[in-house]
Amino acid sequence: MAAAAVTVTTPQGAQEVFARGDLLDALAVLRLAGVDVQFAAAAGSYNASAGDHQVQFTPGGSLAVVDGRLTRLPGPLRQLEGHVVCAPATAAVLLAPFGWTLSGSDASLELAHASAGEQIEVSVVRAPTGTTLVVRGTKQRPQVAATRGAVALLFATPVTLAKPIAPEAELLGGDLRGTTLTLRLAPGAEVANTYPLDDPPRFVVRLGTAAPVAAVAAPRAGPLVVLDPGHGGGDQGAKGPGSELEKDITLAVARATAAQLQAAGVNARLTRDGDDTVSLTDRTALANRLQATVFVSIHANASLARGAHGAETYYMSADASDAQAAQSAARENASASPDTVQLILWDLAHVANLNNSARLARSIQERLNELQGIKDRGIRQAPFVVLTGATMPAALVEVGFLSNPDEAARLALPDTQQQIAAALAAAIVAYLHEPTPTPATSPAGTPTP
Repeated sequence: MAAAAVTVTTPQGAQEVFARGDLLDALAVLRLAGVDVQFAAAAGSYNASAGDHQVQFTPGGSLAVVDGRLTRLPGPLRQLEGHVVCAPATAAVLLAPFGWTLSGSDASLELAHASAGEQIEVSVVRAPTGTTLVVRGTKQRPQVAATRGAVALLFATPVTLAKPIAPEAELLGGDLRGTTLTLRLAPGAEVANTYPLDDPPRFVVRLGTAAPVAAVAAPRAGPLVVLDPGHGGGDQGAKGPGSELEKDITLAVARATAAQLQAAGVNARLTRDGDDTVSLTDRTALANRLQATVFVSIHANASLARGAHGAETYYMSADASDAQAAQSAARENASASPDTVQLILWDLAHVANLNNSARLARSIQERLNELQGIKDRGIRQAPFVVLTGATMPAALVEVGFLSNPDEAARLALPDTQQQIAAALAAAIVAYLHEPTPTPATSPAGTPTP
């Protein structure tokens, strides 16, 4: 593509797209596919969206957030003569979530709908905590419409059923019409929660008998705070001398914090509301899908020094600010895969988000300092996997040391948990009410409003 333009053949005909060398205009190609592309000045990134799919990327970076998940691109995006350009292989990855392919030679490319659909299979998993419906074989995040007696999953691209859906437990059966999969539920069964999982890719529908949690974020007024109770399920986290478990303490604190935020008029959502196993990347993926304003991950610390005590607050960095920060990150990252840890060097970590994350961490630490008996251990930076990929200001708080017998006993007390929750809620509300610093100037190629 040595010419100033490359010909891209689309279902509507041939179009000329800006090109230099082996690079072409990524924004133009996305728009040819009907994808809406907007520039977010506060984050310094572009947001491409169509249907239920979103892709976020930044000029100068070689990673993208695809439907809430961090994805490595074949090559970087860069700014050139007022355009955001990339190699065709990179453009193809950006187009894939929207159901498009980009192929051909350097001189002529073809933009086409992806024809091959995913083959999915629905299974039922029963456990003491409830029944879960698992849709295996899909990387999509379908829209969810829950009604009395049924739940419909609306896929953005074609899918096929590997085999008929057999009745089992609360699942009475189901059928696929077009791109909509309808699952019929037994009387009294309702959707409690939905979320995607990786390795292998699947979409999960958790059932319950209580009032359902909205599977698709409803329009809301005001900010949304996503609270992440650390660990859960088979991952118990740190354990105190009196058998105090980090996963139990973080859940109790997160629930209490959410209640206090809601009482203050702030929307709040938990990444888990039970003793569930949720991967580190799935936690920030939920916050990204909900377009949260703030993400706060709650943990309890541990140290070989049994006398260590106090609270610490962290925000994202590619490097730890000190040895203690590095040790904390290594412990909390233990459940992540090596590939995930490699993505810590996230070149989509924008200066604006880091600055706001630092403000959030400072607000949290200041409130925790005011609690009687909690030593100020300061604000630190470390490469926590659970903060990687968050597209909003994010912080991780270690509320105390379970390795310290006295502090572990206090952290297990409901009164202490309520005090910590009150401090966290006050800190988050204070952060939300702070004036936002003036965003950086838009880069070249920013669309005109």
